[in-house]
Amino acid sequence: MSILHAYHSKLPFRNIKGKPYVMVGAKGISNGLSDTYNDGVDFGPDTLLNATSPDQYGPPYTQTGGIQEALNYAASIAIYIESKGGYILPPVKLLTGVYTLNADVVLPYFSNVPQGIPTFTLLGEGAGFQIPTQINMNGYNIIIGNSSGTQTGASGFLIQGLQFSSTLNASLQFLGNYAANPNCVLRDLGFFGAILDMSGATHFAQINMDNVFLYGSSQFLSPTNSYQISITNGTFKGGFYSNGVNQMGAVNFAEGIQINSGDPNFVFNVWEIDNNGTTGIGNNGITNGTTSGTTSNMTIDVGTLVINSPNAFFNFTGSNGTLNLKLHVKRLIFQTNIMDFSIPSGSNINIQEFTVDEITNNTSSAISSANLPILSSVSGSTAGTVNLRFVEYSSSHKKLIITFTGYENDTTTNQTINYPLPFSSYAIITANNTGLSISASTTGITITAPNSTATYSGIVIVEGY
Repeated sequence: MSILHAYHSKLPFRNIKGKPYVMVGAKGISNGLSDTYNDGVDFGPDTLLNATSPDQYGPPYTQTGGIQEALNYAASIAIYIESKGGYILPPVKLLTGVYTLNADVVLPYFSNVPQGIPTFTLLGEGAGFQIPTQINMNGYNIIIGNSSGTQTGASGFLIQGLQFSSTLNASLQFLGNYAANPNCVLRDLGFFGAILDMSGATHFAQINMDNVFLYGSSQFLSPTNSYQISITNGTFKGGFYSNGVNQMGAVNFAEGIQINSGDPNFVFNVWEIDNNGTTGIGNNGITNGTTSGTTSNMTIDVGTLVINSPNAFFNFTGSNGTLNLKLHVKRLIFQTNIMDFSIPSGSNINIQEFTVDEITNNTSSAISSANLPILSSVSGSTAGTVNLRFVEYSSSHKKLIITFTGYENDTTTNQTINYPLPFSSYAIITANNTGLSISASTTGITITAPNSTATYSGIVIVEGY
């Protein structure tokens, strides 16, 4: 008997040799979309509430479109791997259509083994932005794990090809201790108003994301004390909340991040920030959300940082701890807007390193309006301008280029100009072709007043650490 014939004969999963999935359909007799129970597949809208096998039909009907019953059935026929100390569920596949929740969906939990959360696969039929398999959360949650459970073996999961949507507060929620979970994959997922909430899960070894899109009020709340998050393409319009992530690498990452705890190291090939996110951190670059009295250290390395937002790059949530920042950008591109990089008062953001190799301005506004911490511009005492830019600002070496254009000081008062950022211990003038007498300290330069109408142009280089 072919698999297709078996499906339409409504044989249960357990009786079909080699069947690859426990199937869930969105069409059925009860919703008027089919003249066959569950459109001929294992579970769906016609499934009896709390059914324990594929051939049980309501009323009373399932409150989860057959998803909960399919997961429960998958758990009942799960394979126990003694060497791993846990269970593997057969894959559950949701066919194209809309599944509306009227109750939470809870992944079956095995309390009789050390790792209570099984290996599982939950599949839809979609990829990219338009995903035809849609779960209308309707204010309810899909819960993976148990708040008191520990996953210590080699289990993992794959969730792929689904769209989660809700106009109410709802989430794909992960709970428990995932201390040794090496295979956690989220792929081709869309969240529209629903939250990807891993804040209740601890010690993820690694999470892999590929084409994960969060729009509207959707947010990603990272696990607590997770080791590594790898993102191929991620768009987080409502923001990325980091709760003790150790490392995160992203090929393409969009929107802002909020640091709540930990000492993260982020590497972005392309990081894009625009003004199409929701109110909050999605519109900012870095938000300090750490707890008062704590100190966090963050390093971010960016290949290309694309700015499409006029909002503040740095932000904070209230009374915060200290956030020490090292930010290295190879290419900074202002695409359609200039973003304000000023450090807001009270944010407790401390810049330890800040380097930008190349700056490209594709807007009609001046780069000076960005208030980059490594740039500043000052007028001469009488005329002209003095532009300052750190071409390197790291812990071990700092190099500042100061450009004088038509500088004039027709007074007897020396002019002192502060650096955009201070040197730590030493600052030495290594070059000066301006013709002016200038001295340097760790905080700025002092220009001896020429007391003449002569104008001066050239550069001064200050180096140190």
